[in-house]
Amino acid sequence: MISLLALQLRSNYLPEEVQAVLSNEYIRLHQRKLQDKLSEAEFLTEISDCRHFCKSEAPGLDSVTRLPNWNIYMALVSQELSILRQILQQDRHIEKTPVIFVGSGPMPLSAIILHLLGNMEVTCLELDAVAYEASCTLLEHLGLSSKVTVIKGNGSEFDYSSYNRIFVASLVRNKLEVLEQIRRTSTNPLVAVRTAEGMRQIMYEAVDESQLNEMGWQLAGRTYPVENLVINSTLFLERVTSMN
Repeated sequence: MISLLALQLRSNYLPEEVQAVLSNEYIRLHQRKLQDKLSEAEFLTEISDCRHFCKSEAPGLDSVTRLPNWNIYMALVSQELSILRQILQQDRHIEKTPVIFVGSGPMPLSAIILHLLGNMEVTCLELDAVAYEASCTLLEHLGLSSKVTVIKGNGSEFDYSSYNRIFVASLVRNKLEVLEQIRRTSTNPLVAVRTAEGMRQIMYEAVDESQLNEMGWQLAGRTYPVENLVINSTLFLERVTSMN
């Protein structure tokens, strides 16, 4: 059912169709509950997959790359790295700059792909104890624990002073609180926060872009959904220089 819903949401819709659906009273009433259920289902699926792979004797990443969602994450992260490099084209040390990924979950595919494609050392920040334990075990099993590490913590309370390349997962619920904490603790942050556009907002919570400037952020770039493949889009945010 989730796959069928995702397939429908990836289709093209006219702006008036999107408006009609998202403003529908039933949708408005139940949208948050649906997102919570989808988040729970995604979490349980990742836990199940993670435990399956940790029991597998298949070498390295072979079994993980056969996951149905692997190509989706590859496409999304490839887009994000392309925009990141465009923004930081003057920075020759992009690969040597540590990255933190907030809300990496039990199956940290985005963090793994960021390391593989960008040759970056990635720290995963995960609040849930079960997801934390599962992802640590998986990365150890894959032989990646020295390059992709996991720490347990709350994204809205974490000290980001050691990081200025920060990714925020689509399933992180308190994105605005996380962004405020980043602004307070990181000296020169570039934040990639995943959001949803159009009809895709039924499945994933959208960032209210109208609030970002008031919070001290300016848009430096963005990715867009890929029809029939990627649902999420990503906003790249820099601190507004005039704000203290």
